[in-house]
Amino acid sequence: MTIGAALKQLRIDKGLTQDQMVHGIISESSYSKIERGIHDIDAQTLVDILTANGFDVVDFLKEIGNQPIEKSPEIELYRQIDEAENQNNLKELDQLAIKIENYKGKSSFSLQLKLERAYVSITHSNKHISSKFKKKVKSVLMKEDWTEFSYHYLSEAIIFLNVEDAYYVMDSAWRAYEKNPEWGIFTIQFLGRATINFLNLCYRQKGKKKYVDQAVEFLQNNLPQDSTAGMNNILATYYEALVDGDKELCNMIIDILDKSGYLFLIQDTL
Repeated sequence: MTIGAALKQLRIDKGLTQDQMVHGIISESSYSKIERGIHDIDAQTLVDILTANGFDVVDFLKEIGNQPIEKSPEIELYRQIDEAENQNNLKELDQLAIKIENYKGKSSFSLQLKLERAYVSITHSNKHISSKFKKKVKSVLMKEDWTEFSYHYLSEAIIFLNVEDAYYVMDSAWRAYEKNPEWGIFTIQFLGRATINFLNLCYRQKGKKKYVDQAVEFLQNNLPQDSTAGMNNILATYYEALVDGDKELCNMIIDILDKSGYLFLIQDTL
């Protein structure tokens, strides 16, 4: 199966139109030609479309296993980064960083973002990230007009910022959502995830109490209450208890997460 055919099948399975599938990343006409096999799709655009719709990149690649990976070397790098992150293999990630730095073609910003996220995930810190990279992430986020795609980018990139800059961006995102709360499920999940990542950033960088309070209040009062929101509220309560020094409540939530198999969500705080 070709990439275009696989994208079409995935889109139809999810009940999406071509316009909904592309999220403004490329034109609908260009995407239509990709589905029909008239045009190829580059690695970054493929990853951007998949992530904007909440689709797992690695799972998608497995479905098109007969697609020659040599045509898209960046996609193989995405897969290797995922594998290193899942195995907490810092040595392998360092080797991939060297490979990306020496990449014959100029590596995409999306690939760099993926690499840096893996580093943060493994080391539980963004101190290693260069000021140049942080500045670029900040410049992109500050320009956002808050579409579903930009909310997804926010959920991925907020962890790279200093807490003061992160608060400025999150406050803008929260206010934009409050003005137009009729977003789809993916946007709600992206914004919830971004808010939890911001709370983790507040914990690690000792953010102001008012930042934590505002984030918790937004999660509890503004997002629809479903199973995903329920987990976010538990995590938000945990971070609030951390900041307040409420050890009893922290231990209670730790015990619940441990018994339910979700302790990894707060592992860097233990």
